[in-house]
Amino acid sequence: MNFESNSVVRRSRISCVSKQLFAMSMLIAALTVSGCGPTYPKCDQDKDCHKAEFCVNNQCQQCRGSQDCAAGQRCAAGACEAIPGYCTSSSQCGAGKECQDNMCVTMTQSMPTEPAPVAGPSGPCELQPVYFDYDSSTLADSARQQLSQNAQCIRDRGMKAVHLTGLTDPRGTEEYNLALGDHRAQSAQQYLKSLGTEAKITESSKGEELATGTDEGSWARDRRVDLKAK
Repeated sequence: MNFESNSVVRRSRISCVSKQLFAMSMLIAALTVSGCGPTYPKCDQDKDCHKAEFCVNNQCQQCRGSQDCAAGQRCAAGACEAIPGYCTSSSQCGAGKECQDNMCVTMTQSMPTEPAPVAGPSGPCELQPVYFDYDSSTLADSARQQLSQNAQCIRDRGMKAVHLTGLTDPRGTEEYNLALGDHRAQSAQQYLKSLGTEAKITESSKGEELATGTDEGSWARDRRVDLKAK
């Protein structure tokens, strides 16, 4: 084989190697671009999702809870949706309705208040539930008054231990409602302790588990903390 033939063979081999290297570089580039992480909308963490999205149960969603949504919206199945009847003023409600706790309700409706019975001819006092505003764990004046009466009942009956159970209406996700119920129970617990209650006070949350309401009037009774002597 002459020199010219050897050169042709060498050039052919070099060309083959170059093609192989080029193919490998393209494969590496493709792997680099595609990455090894989950494919959207699947995710392992928040950074795998688009801006303002959250990774919930390995799926990119608009919200984890209602706190991630704008005012007047709630988180349902990972998406923010408008809250039916939400308002900021009574002018947004229809005739015969007014805006209470950011919800349009009939003017005759109000948050239930059930004062605890006092000891007397009818028998000893009983612990009464404490009610909360919509999507809130802050104690209203009526709730503080009820807790004060409950604290007096605990002292009068010499109760050694009391358990508080936080509850919510059915709106919102199960996870969010469990947390909200817990916050409500903690608020009631802290206030009872601030009143000098000596009984052991424990708390837990059942969220929306015991909710029975179907409208604002009945939902108001779902938003409460129940007290039970142990």
